[in-house]
Amino acid sequence: MKGKFFKKTLTIVFAAAMLLATLAGCGGEKGESGAQAESKGTIMWLSNLTSGINYETNKNWAEAICKELGYELKIVYGDMFNDPDGNLQAVKNGMTKDVVGIISSQDGGIGAIMKEYPDLYVAGFGTDMNSVYSDNPQFAVNADVLNNDKWLGTIADGHINGKDLAKEDFDYVKAQGWTKIGVITFPGYAYPNLEEASNEIQSLCAEAGIEIVGGVTTLQFQPLEESYFQEAGRDKLDGIVALCAGTQFVYPTMQQAVADGLCSADTKLVTGGFDDDQSIISDIGGDGTIQYISFSPAENIAYALILLDNAINACQYPDFKPERFESVAYVIDSKEDIDNVMSKSMAGTADVSLSQMSLDDVKNLCVRFNPDATHADLMSFFLSDQLTTDALKSR
Repeated sequence: MKGKFFKKTLTIVFAAAMLLATLAGCGGEKGESGAQAESKGTIMWLSNLTSGINYETNKNWAEAICKELGYELKIVYGDMFNDPDGNLQAVKNGMTKDVVGIISSQDGGIGAIMKEYPDLYVAGFGTDMNSVYSDNPQFAVNADVLNNDKWLGTIADGHINGKDLAKEDFDYVKAQGWTKIGVITFPGYAYPNLEEASNEIQSLCAEAGIEIVGGVTTLQFQPLEESYFQEAGRDKLDGIVALCAGTQFVYPTMQQAVADGLCSADTKLVTGGFDDDQSIISDIGGDGTIQYISFSPAENIAYALILLDNAINACQYPDFKPERFESVAYVIDSKEDIDNVMSKSMAGTADVSLSQMSLDDVKNLCVRFNPDATHADLMSFFLSDQLTTDALKSR
């Protein structure tokens, strides 16, 4: 009798253990907090940044998400010129046996990295991964990555299609009634989409009768030289469209040229990127020099982390495809916008409590917490008005 009772007890205990194990897997953690979850390993981020407000925001937000989902975050720094060997070496130097997935903000060497670590899932963030997705064989040196079932796709930093970027900036220029502008970009060999944008904005301006004074200027990853404004007609431009990171590579030179009498104080700047330097912030919107800034929402690294969490836990979306995806644009074009960004958003403060995406939003898009979540849901969220500057007005 005692033996039968003991065997029955063991059976019940075993069944209970199996149930708990099942609940700990895909779709069974709806009530579990990240602080209580058993560690699931480390996610490595190959970053293209090492400092600044964008880096701090990405780091803080990724750490908060990883903690909630049960991971550690390790950051390694990619080669500043996106060199394939440099990026691979950075990953090798930081690799440890607890790493379970990689976020890459560089596309140089991505194929070699995945070959070196064939068991790790990889997702892109803040990069269009042109070497993977380009239709031009000259640039698609990592096209084989698309055949790797560990590849999860990427969320780009801004527009993937250069023509879309050009149209966005052109529409603003036209709305202001500007007739004489400058256009500044980075080289096409490094950023093919910027070459496409440069060609498109020239075409659009020609059709609209807007003069690009002196033609397009290409920066070789060096700040604009003040001699730019000594070229005929450039001392009285209505505005400059910087297809590159204008707050860093163009704005300081403009300010010096104004002080030296080479550039009109009325010349405005349209650009991408964000910098929280107070001298820059105070010159955005209103009567300021910088009239229009467009960049990606600070919340975007969550896209890559959610895909990694699904894959690592064998809970991928039923409609999943390794997309190259662009999110909604985060636009600052008024004094109200910049004031809101600096006081109400994570983008301007690196304070994750001000994120426009909650940790509950993150978990609701992870299949192990919400079995009904889909890839369409994920993409829809990152295209939603919730991640725009307009959403800050009601905060």
